[in-house]
Amino acid sequence: QIKYRFSLIGCALRYACCCDNLTKPFFTFVYFSESSADIILTHSQLSQSVSPGKTVSISCTASSDIGINIQWYLQKPGEAPKLLVYDATNRQSGIPGRFSGGGSGSQFTLTISGVQAEDAGDYYCQQRYNYPYTFGGGTRLDIGSDVRPTLTILPPSSVELQQGKATLMCLANKGFPSDWKLSWKVDGSSSNIWEVTRSPGVLEKDGHYSWSSTLTLPVDQWKKVGSVVCEATQGSQSPLSETLRRDQCSD
Repeated sequence: QIKYRFSLIGCALRYACCCDNLTKPFFTFVYFSESSADIILTHSQLSQSVSPGKTVSISCTASSDIGINIQWYLQKPGEAPKLLVYDATNRQSGIPGRFSGGGSGSQFTLTISGVQAEDAGDYYCQQRYNYPYTFGGGTRLDIGSDVRPTLTILPPSSVELQQGKATLMCLANKGFPSDWKLSWKVDGSSSNIWEVTRSPGVLEKDGHYSWSSTLTLPVDQWKKVGSVVCEATQGSQSPLSETLRRDQCSD
């Protein structure tokens, strides 16, 4: 007895034949496929900021012509992505009319007319022209007015100092938009040899962002330090800084 099985997977045809009357099962797999590279999607901006009521467009470019086979998603912190638009221009059921999609070929846009605070989040394009269905890197949309964060520097702990190192933490709270950057200066100078970490902006429930950065120094260098400055900068706003003097800390 001979059994045949056919299945179509994407553009590949799989054929299997099993002969039950043989001592051992015999399988043959033949693939006919059209080889092509993965389609790459690129967002024109990593983040965008807009005031409530304004109109904003988010752009996505495909590495090859994909017709109208693009979808747009919105993802908010702690939530699954929500489909907004499919086939480039078709709005998903239940999505407000202020969302609209456009474009074809390799250039696509998602436009939000009359932006509302609830529209803040990460927007992603996805192509469904060729498997695997790839996503773009995303664009974070910030909605609100410019706000300078509050800076606080936390000194190193006595326990850590006993271990031979000194880690300071700079906290930047309640700022807007999300692209504030934190940097350090020790006694007025910056250096790329220090051990520095930075966290991405965390979106709070009130629509503002918070950030943190740490600076780690050898304890012998820390004991010679006069002051440490944490500076926050953002393109459209004036910078601000917070200073911690070492003589304010207990070793």
